[in-house]
Amino acid sequence: MEEHESEKFEKYGSFFYLLLLGVGVVLPFVIAFATCIPSGEIRLDVLLPMTLVWAFMAWIFIVSLLGYGKLTTVFMKRKAKEIDSLPYCFNSSFQSRSGILYIDVEGGMIGFISSYNPMKIQIFNAARITKAETIASGATGIRFVFYLDGTKITMPTLITNRIVSTTSGIGAEAVSKADTYVELLLAAKRQAEAK
Repeated sequence: MEEHESEKFEKYGSFFYLLLLGVGVVLPFVIAFATCIPSGEIRLDVLLPMTLVWAFMAWIFIVSLLGYGKLTTVFMKRKAKEIDSLPYCFNSSFQSRSGILYIDVEGGMIGFISSYNPMKIQIFNAARITKAETIASGATGIRFVFYLDGTKITMPTLITNRIVSTTSGIGAEAVSKADTYVELLLAAKRQAEAK
């Protein structure tokens, strides 16, 4: 195992859970508490329902951001600036709402910053990939999927709210991009296994 290689893939990190707790529980309580202060008295029968209302709105907001992959983008991009300091030659990268994937084909290594664990660059020997494939559906989107240590990682190359033919211009381009990354992952895996 190389010095920077991650022992186990961690799709979710403690930062993500703390962010959810802070935005979805603590922040609504603070807002409700601050709203009660001007009245001069803080009563539990007023504070609790207000907290629940604010929490409901916060969770709708969080779910929307999670769906579009925007909740931790800033943190992922900040962490991505550290990738050049690592002793690998990542010659390909791809960013989606799932995270940022880096591939060093010649070295047989991959790097990944999960959108659910954005404070950590995880490095893996590509031999740990068990499966990689393109999934192209006009109705559910176009993506490539790979399994790392048995955990499925989905990287969409086309997300849309309308049905797109996989043979149309934009659909064919998304399929081609997914196929390219599947090939790069498999090439890195072959290189790692040959060492």
